[in-house]
Amino acid sequence: MKKFFAFVPVLALTFAAQAVSLDSSFTLSVDNAPKTSQAVSQASQRKADGLYESVRKAYAAGRISADGVVDKALYHKVWSPELAARCLRLVADKNARAQAELGNLYTYYKTAYLFPNKSAEGVRLLESAARSGNKDAADYLGIYYNSKKNYDMAMKYFAQASPDNNAQALTVMGEMYEKGHGYKKNLAKAQECYRRASAMGYAGGMSKYGLTLQRAWFGDVNMPDAFAWLYIAGDLGDDFARSNLMLPLRGECFGDDTNTELTRRAFALTDAWNEKYGKPIQQTPLYIEGFKAGLKGHECDAESGDPWALFYIAGMSYNNEFLNRDDNLVFKCYDVLGRSNSLPAPVMAVVYERLADIYRDGRGVKANRAKADEYARMAAERGSLAAYKQVENIPD
Repeated sequence: MKKFFAFVPVLALTFAAQAVSLDSSFTLSVDNAPKTSQAVSQASQRKADGLYESVRKAYAAGRISADGVVDKALYHKVWSPELAARCLRLVADKNARAQAELGNLYTYYKTAYLFPNKSAEGVRLLESAARSGNKDAADYLGIYYNSKKNYDMAMKYFAQASPDNNAQALTVMGEMYEKGHGYKKNLAKAQECYRRASAMGYAGGMSKYGLTLQRAWFGDVNMPDAFAWLYIAGDLGDDFARSNLMLPLRGECFGDDTNTELTRRAFALTDAWNEKYGKPIQQTPLYIEGFKAGLKGHECDAESGDPWALFYIAGMSYNNEFLNRDDNLVFKCYDVLGRSNSLPAPVMAVVYERLADIYRDGRGVKANRAKADEYARMAAERGSLAAYKQVENIPD
């Protein structure tokens, strides 16, 4: 344990040399589509109108290309799918990317409810983009047809796209392999799809992958990694993963067998780490022992600079869950990740958002408003809604 902090300054020096790569009234969406939409305030509507006008004028004046309009639309989609659709419609008649993204807004269940009677048009847009060779459009069509239980069409479009083109599509393919929908049932292929989606930073894939690691019928049970992927998925906002993590706290079994070699080894582990950073453990169900074993293993990975391990450990301490909040530990881990920019964009959005908060509040480091604003901008560009609202001064 004493060597844990030694890895951070070394890695920080290593990474320091690396540059960080940097219509009508409408409604605000939420992650899980409600039956009715929530109307935005007049101030928010004026803000959205202004953002749309800035994109429209820039495109009309030739200051941004059609692809630039799509980039702006995807940036604004973080806050408002309706605003994104307005921007995409500017160039949808001549740009396959715009057709793909607008078609997805019209057909994907989390946004389609905002655009009544647009699903047929959405499919036509996606088919047009797919014929032009846009792989995202093919994946969106695969996702759409899977939701309609038309598995033959889903397989057709997934075959047209590349296997690792879209993490959400990979996760849907995994579900199809797991359930035998279209594809012949194959749990090994299902788990592999979930694993690849996890590596791309998709929380839904992580949640599925974590669940397969704790179930014997998928192969060898790996409780430490199961806990780690479920925790990371929850940290990225997947409520399903969070609910699965909470089951054992209510006395339910986490995994298939409470009498495993993992459990026996876990009971023999030292509590040195937990005594220094963790909260006192009153009970020792498999869940807690799996967590301790996973933490021990990922601590070693963190010492060698593994970015997923750094994110896992920093997240638990930042959230004050399972590890006590330690601002120095949190900053050192996130600082290395921020400098390296080595994780997928959805994960880096969380890293940069938290670095912005750390520098704004001066927790574990001297407060620096300029750095806070820069990290907020980087977080917004990668999909952080909280950072986007700060950067664009979105009214509540």
